Amino acid sequence: MRGWLITGWLFVSPLMAQEEAATVAVDSKKDGQMVTQVEKAIVKQINDYRVEKKLGRLEVNDELQATAKKLAEFMAESGKYGHHADGKTPAERAEAAGYEYCVVRENIAYRTNTEEVTAESLMDIFVQGWIDSPPHHENIVAKHITQTGAAVATADQTTYYAVHLFGRPKSAQIEISVLNRSGKAQTLSIETNESVDEIEMPSRTTVSMKRCFPTTFRIDGLDAKTVDKSSELILTEEGWEVAE
Repeated sequence: MRGWLITGWLFVSPLMAQEEAATVAVDSKKDGQMVTQVEKAIVKQINDYRVEKKLGRLEVNDELQATAKKLAEFMAESGKYGHHADGKTPAERAEAAGYEYCVVRENIAYRTNTEEVTAESLMDIFVQGWIDSPPHHENIVAKHITQTGAAVATADQTTYYAVHLFGRPKSAQIEISVLNRSGKAQTLSIETNESVDEIEMPSRTTVSMKRCFPTTFRIDGLDAKTVDKSSELILTEEGWEVAE
């Protein structure tokens, strides 16, 4: 009895391989164009929303953009999701990219699609989702933020990760000086980003400081004074004055 050995193989012609490679290249290019469209739309829509709220537009910063892209790609490739997905904080990532920061805030999101992916569907879930979420909305409408960077990435064209960074550079720190001309020693309370400090100010003395956030000054018996830009404050018997 003769034995038979049956073997099989898959033969792909060079032409078929070229056609498949071309299809993948076209799909990849199309997806890349859509991702770029979504990234630009995120910045535009958030800026439009800030204008509606009477806030300043955010300028795209190259270092923040690179930072956002790196995290989006990391999450897409690793499947890890979170503000500390790569073991670093948003500020540490921005600093590593060369951003000399005063403030860094970050919004992230992801979407897994079961149907056809479109730029509009991604924008709806990312932008509107952030606006509808109180902690993310707080980052969007922060008055002291001046710069931004937004990125989207996918490794499988099914799950898309988005990162939107908000920053204020160190060069834009708020410089404030307070001169006590009230004729007596005062206890000055300084509130910045939920931290409170108290300073004893003898008459005719000046306190100078740099801050990254809007700062509120309080003196017993007087209305509080909040400063969100570089200023020279003068404390008099009647209250606060701003030097011209």
